Amino acid sequence: VTYSPVDKLETRILERIWRDFPHVSAERLISGMGIELLYRVIAELSEVELNMPLSAAEISQHALDGSCALSHQTMSLFCAMLGTVAGNLAMTLGAGGGIYIGGGIVPRLGDFFIQSAFRQRFEAKGRFSAFLAQIPTFLITAQYPAFLGVAAI
Repeated sequence: VTYSPVDKLETRILERIWRDFPHVSAERLISGMGIELLYRVIAELSEVELNMPLSAAEISQHALDGSCALSHQTMSLFCAMLGTVAGNLAMTLGAGGGIYIGGGIVPRLGDFFIQSAFRQRFEAKGRFSAFLAQIPTFLITAQYPAFLGVAAI
């Protein structure tokens, strides 16, 4: 799925990433490697010199503990972008039963994610906003969610 920016900052970020990747998928941005890429590009656009590269886990931790404004901005944008992509998916599939968010990143964000712009961006679809407002989103927090599904069979 091709990522589509929703504001001037995301457009600037995408323009910078296009120099290296002619096609920018949502997965390139909404992933662990995407967090690292967003961090580097936001730093570059903000003219912040990075001393050393940080991993997605380090960026996330710095955002959560408030020790790095750039990490906080990166993770805030990551959550917002995830909301855009998840909302597009929900609208495309007519996912009335809801969208489930799992993986190794978001469940660890806790309140940071809940207070982020995720849900706002999930619903921000113009004339379809009311439709999306009715679709629930769930955060998978079980350590082994597949086992819960298998056990239910």
